[in-house]
Amino acid sequence: MNQKSNYHPPCIRTLLTLTLMGTGLLSTHAQLQHEPEGVLTMSWALELAVMHSPELMGSSYGVRAAQGNAQQAGTWQNPTLELNAEEFGGSGTRKGYTGAQTTALLSQTVELGGKRSKRRAVAETEARLAGWDYEAKRLDVVILTKKAYVDVLLAQGQLALAESLLVVADDVRSAASKRVQAGKVPPLEETKAGLEVASARITRDRAKRELDTARQRLAATWGGTMPVFKEVGGHWDAIKDVPSLEALSAALDTTPDVARWNDEAALSQRSLAAAKAERIPDISISAGIRRFEEDGSHAGVAGLSLPLPLFNRNVGGILAATHQATRAEHEQRAARLRATTDLVEAHNRLAMARAEAITTKEELLPGAQQAFDAAQTGYLDGKFGYLEVLDTQRTLSEAKSRYLDVLAAYHKAAADVERLTGNPLNTIQ
Repeated sequence: MNQKSNYHPPCIRTLLTLTLMGTGLLSTHAQLQHEPEGVLTMSWALELAVMHSPELMGSSYGVRAAQGNAQQAGTWQNPTLELNAEEFGGSGTRKGYTGAQTTALLSQTVELGGKRSKRRAVAETEARLAGWDYEAKRLDVVILTKKAYVDVLLAQGQLALAESLLVVADDVRSAASKRVQAGKVPPLEETKAGLEVASARITRDRAKRELDTARQRLAATWGGTMPVFKEVGGHWDAIKDVPSLEALSAALDTTPDVARWNDEAALSQRSLAAAKAERIPDISISAGIRRFEEDGSHAGVAGLSLPLPLFNRNVGGILAATHQATRAEHEQRAARLRATTDLVEAHNRLAMARAEAITTKEELLPGAQQAFDAAQTGYLDGKFGYLEVLDTQRTLSEAKSRYLDVLAAYHKAAADVERLTGNPLNTIQ
């Protein structure tokens, strides 16, 4: 490998782009764009997180450090310049410096057994692993941002629901007040209706605080301390079909959590090869010139140094590298099995949340709404009592809240599946 070339880990999406952005060599619209003051979209939030996440930026520097190590691993050792002066400062003819011998020697260590190339191969594989670590971190940041975005959507929905229920509770209290004034019901009903209004107001205030917390958590994904955006947008009640488990499993081998183990196995084999190469001693070649001060004559000097491998043949290093190679094989299988198990669980959660969301939307919500509308109308007409209205009101509230929760569960399960497969669901057939 040419030492002057730039080494890049292979097949890592956005890795080179993010590296260039981190060094200031690339400027894009996403880099210049700031958090909006109005409506924040999902794509905008993801751009902000990927571009400004402190964790992701730190990981990108780890990649560049590994690239530097790969470049350095292929360099030759520096030669050594040695100057010697002998036979001076003595007595007799060796008094002073007139009888001295001065030697200038240049020596170079020559690595045998392909140590340099094997060392470079190890460092390059480590750089690829750093690239996989970066890609895994990138996916983590993306999924964390998606889930935080869903939490804000959920909090916004819960707040809107709480405000609508407060209006409904106030309408029921007004109706109860009119019936009390007409002498049709005892004052106790108006008191109960007033308590429901107070309870609805407490729920509304709690929903506001939860929304503030969710907004803060979302802003933190791109390093923000105080959210600027007012709300997030998105039609999150669009429930899509769930890809088959077989189609999702086919994408596992390309994810960083699984694909990295091909390089892990390669690293262990290359480390073993490097350990075996250490058994071969390196030689040191020297050449120079010697000057004899007595008559000003010169003579050449040459030397060869070869360590004798009597005590250290790197037996322990080879043994350790051999066990590491075996360990990598087992961990590779374990990683694939773990990813498959996690995918099955996430797929089941996604399918269950989808089915529950559809049933809630198509059956539970319409039925609860019809029951409440009938009870409210009947109460105004004097056909039903306040307890019937209160019961149907709570049923409707629980149904709407449950629908919001199941939508959030659906989208979070979808995010987990996307993290495990490394691909958006709409790209998997």
